[in-house]
Amino acid sequence: MKMPKYVNAGELRTRIKCYVKKSSYVSGEGQTTVWEPSEVFMCKWTGSYGARAMDAQALGVNDSATIIMRYTPGLYTKLRTEQVIVIKNADSTAISGGVPDKNNPNVYELWGGVDNVLEKNQFMEFRVRRYEGK
Repeated sequence: MKMPKYVNAGELRTRIKCYVKKSSYVSGEGQTTVWEPSEVFMCKWTGSYGARAMDAQALGVNDSATIIMRYTPGLYTKLRTEQVIVIKNADSTAISGGVPDKNNPNVYELWGGVDNVLEKNQFMEFRVRRYEGK
């Protein structure tokens, strides 16, 4: 079986940091939301271009990318079940006042699902788009 072309760890050159949205109700205070940070991960970041970019623009997405990184079980589960923000280059200015800065060009959100490549628990792949805030 032919292995995917991205198995070379030297291609994992872009740093990302993820933030998971956590909401809870606090009696007497109401609903609270915080963005919990993860550790920094290395990944292969490929921006959209050509037909893929045109397809995305037809759906109203102006900036998207594909991320390939080593399989991380905890992050994989969070990407599948919770709202996760991905910060390109682990930009420390991307979170402002405890919330993602929708005007920062390094803030992205999951767009579609996450794939455990070949179900081998070695790599995961997912697409992101620029975060527009909510």
